[in-house]
Amino acid sequence: MEIQRAIIRLKTANTPAIVLTPENEVGTALVIHGYGGSKEEQLGLAFRIAETGLKTFVIDLRGHGENALEFDEAVLSDVQSIVSYCRSFGGKVIAIGHSLGGRLALISNADAAIGISPAICETFGGQTRKKLEELRHYRVNERSSVTLEKMLSAFPQPVFPKTHKKFVLFGSRDIPEIVDSCRQLDTDKAFEIKNALHSDIFTLDTTVSIIVRLIDSLYNKKHETLGS
Repeated sequence: MEIQRAIIRLKTANTPAIVLTPENEVGTALVIHGYGGSKEEQLGLAFRIAETGLKTFVIDLRGHGENALEFDEAVLSDVQSIVSYCRSFGGKVIAIGHSLGGRLALISNADAAIGISPAICETFGGQTRKKLEELRHYRVNERSSVTLEKMLSAFPQPVFPKTHKKFVLFGSRDIPEIVDSCRQLDTDKAFEIKNALHSDIFTLDTTVSIIVRLIDSLYNKKHETLGS
């Protein structure tokens, strides 16, 4: 497998990325970190995804990691443009994201999407706001710590039509607002990971095994979960 650093140069933004290219490609994956995260945090998951045969792009969202642009609502346009860029490599594109990245994946124009602990809630309680400001805000280049909630409220909610391949994974010990919103989904495409926390769910073998099985079903027709 080839692993290299890259800059995805598009009209909306120049996005730092790490690209994992397997020997035999069957499609493309885009991996998106959460608020206050970075591409480096998702490399373990990305490697497992690339092992399934997908050329895998792990990116830094604007305002995060090596991406010098200020974090704002244009982050969604960036993701949409990168999905289109991924299509140039042929095959289906699956977007896989954690937290904010999960929300972006689920509302993107990818052929399939997996939201890991996706921030599909429109607001957070006081305790969660405090944790975000204390533990994540310092890692983001943004004007205000309330930028995230304003964006979540403005972004469209993900929909789960039977014809589209969208899935949600969340932890039983996840952020309370995320647990509540995921449990209320009117879909059979949500997987609750026992004892998983928001901060570790994307590192757990249970989570990765489900993701690999979903990918196999989409690209290799080994399982029936994703349908045709």
